[in-house]
Amino acid sequence: ILTHLVSAPYTKVEESFNLQATHDILQYGLATANATASLQADYDHFTFPGAVPRTFVGPVILSGLSRPLIDLVGGRVNGQLVVRGVLGVLSALSLNLFTRAVRQSYGSTTAVLYTLFQLSQFHLPYYSSRLLPNTFALILSTTAFSFLLPSPGTPSRRQVGYYKVGIYILTFTSIVFRSELAILLTFVSLHLLLTRRIHLGNVIVAGLAGGVIGLGITLGIDSYFWQSYTPAAPFSTPLLTEKTGLIWPELSGFLYNAIENKSSDWGTSPWHYYFTNSLPKLLLNPLLLLLIPAGIYNSPCIITEAYVLPALGFVGVYSVLPHKEWRFIVYVVPILTLYASIGGAWVLNRRSKSPTYALTSLAIVSSIPLAALASASMLLISSYNYPGGQGINKLHHRILPSSPLSSPTLPKVHLDTLTCMTGATRFLQDAPLYSSPSPDTPASTKPKIAFDKTEDETTLLTPSFWSDIQWVVTSSPPRIIGKYEIVDSVTGWAGIRIYRPGEKVWLFGGAGLEERDAGESGVGNDNRPKSWIGRGVEDGWGARDLLLRGWWVGVRMEELVWVLRK
Repeated sequence: ILTHLVSAPYTKVEESFNLQATHDILQYGLATANATASLQADYDHFTFPGAVPRTFVGPVILSGLSRPLIDLVGGRVNGQLVVRGVLGVLSALSLNLFTRAVRQSYGSTTAVLYTLFQLSQFHLPYYSSRLLPNTFALILSTTAFSFLLPSPGTPSRRQVGYYKVGIYILTFTSIVFRSELAILLTFVSLHLLLTRRIHLGNVIVAGLAGGVIGLGITLGIDSYFWQSYTPAAPFSTPLLTEKTGLIWPELSGFLYNAIENKSSDWGTSPWHYYFTNSLPKLLLNPLLLLLIPAGIYNSPCIITEAYVLPALGFVGVYSVLPHKEWRFIVYVVPILTLYASIGGAWVLNRRSKSPTYALTSLAIVSSIPLAALASASMLLISSYNYPGGQGINKLHHRILPSSPLSSPTLPKVHLDTLTCMTGATRFLQDAPLYSSPSPDTPASTKPKIAFDKTEDETTLLTPSFWSDIQWVVTSSPPRIIGKYEIVDSVTGWAGIRIYRPGEKVWLFGGAGLEERDAGESGVGNDNRPKSWIGRGVEDGWGARDLLLRGWWVGVRMEELVWVLRK
């Protein structure tokens, strides 16, 4: 998870609310006097509130856990990396807890296979450190399933207690972080009741406890940050805010997206999309889809332990909503991967019984490094999908040497919409990803930068607007009014292309191998040395000429963002 974080340290707009909120809590703290004015002046969510309110519970917890580490690194590492690292560690701990439960329930072979299958996937490790609301929910839902798995040898009363903890966590998560988990909670509860693992009274008690505590926390924290009891509140929860002055973000989001079906404004997909597109993409290794049925059939007790049925039921019911994104169902990935691991272990344990089992075992073992290679390729490609983050990082290294400490005016920078949506966060506005602060230069004397994020087209077409803009990070230099020069650019992923015989393959960083070897520094070239992997990207270690007569499939890179100076 931390490898994915370091390889792709920037973020996109989907993560912006939680990331900006965590930054603001760390930067400005909690105002006690005149809270409305302080929040409006300093906090990003009053400037860019989004379509629906989001909970601050995650950012509050994350900022508290991150503060000691941020103080420890002393400005050498941007707080964004620290915050994401803390979230990644929490994700890893939840997966480790789940893996321990798998080992206790199904044995070491299944646990080892589960670990290898999970690590060789792409989406879950990649997004485990990203501040999506779904990531917070995934941490808790995975923890909940750690308690819901059967534990052989555990006294029945203690096992019921574990089930109650799982129900409690799922209820809490549904109330605070992601309301769609209420569907999964319903299926899990029905499964436990129908298989007589738990009594209805236990379900009610655990659900009420999780609901009351979760509701109390979200109402208290979110009503403060959204100032729902004041005229300044940008959002309200129907009836609740009017009667009590409180706001419940997840209920507001549920009404907006599910009841009013406003989520369809962001696109729709066919009913089968989750089953035919999202789940295969999330699992990545195609053999897992074949092993899941074997895992269900060969579980120690097919009916009572098959949590895959509630998981698939959740996906089926949630498919009713027209707007679909893989992150809405990511919570079932650990469970589905588990049952693929059970099926894989069943095959491996019989590998000596027949050639069929032996060949299937070989296929299972071989598929893991192949999936890991595919995952690594996806990581490499994804790391070039954040031109805004790379652009503002380059801006810091350009602007700081040209802005003396004694300058009476703040350098003013305009960030366009694409830049803001692809990584230009408040953390990165404060400082570059990595820096080497001098002990002789107090933080208070370092040059500051004033950032402008104007989006209004009429304003941007007014020449006077640009009079005091010294720097611009933009995806469209021709739209900038005034005398500016391009001083840097960001090369990003633009798709796949066919290379004809004789054409040089564009390596990540922006140049073909010949230019790179010659030391030429074309725009976007990061001068990374040619490597064994680089040769593989260029010609498949000779396969391009030997097998394909010079034809090849490679990446297409384009300049996406430019840094301009007046």
